[in-house]
Amino acid sequence: MLQMPFDGGYVIRIEEDEEVIGALTAFCEMEGIEAGAFTGIGAVEGARLGYYDHDSGRYVEKVFKHGLEVVAFSGNISRKADGSLFPHAHMIVSDRYMKAYGGHCFEASAKPTLEIILWTIPGALKRVQVPGKAAQLLDL
Repeated sequence: MLQMPFDGGYVIRIEEDEEVIGALTAFCEMEGIEAGAFTGIGAVEGARLGYYDHDSGRYVEKVFKHGLEVVAFSGNISRKADGSLFPHAHMIVSDRYMKAYGGHCFEASAKPTLEIILWTIPGALKRVQVPGKAAQLLDL
C-alpha cells in the first residue's frame, strides 16, 4: 500500500494482490484512525460481497473468483463494541459484460489497484448493539 497525506485525510493506493479490507484496517490501526469515511475506484481479482437479509438478520454472500471493475467503493471507519476496528465497506463491481453486482464488501483482492480517498474525522466513532437489531449501529 502506498499513501499520501493531505489536510483532512489520505490518498491511498492498494497494491496488486493486497486484500483490500485487511490493508485498509491495518493502515487505520497504524495511523490511529478511529473515525472516517472513504470512497474508491479500481479493479479487483475476486471479491466476497453480501446482501443483508433483514428478515433473517444474516448476510447472503456471493463469491466472485474473476476480474471485476470496481465501479464504486465507499464506507466508514469505526470501532465495534468489542473495540475492534471496523471498515464498514460497500462495493459495486461490474464484470466484462458490464453486469453490476453490489453489497457489503467482506474481502476483495486488488488487481491491479484500488485507489481510495480516506477522510479522517477527529475522535472516534463507536458501534453499539441496539435492542432488537442484529447489526451494531453507530453510537451517535
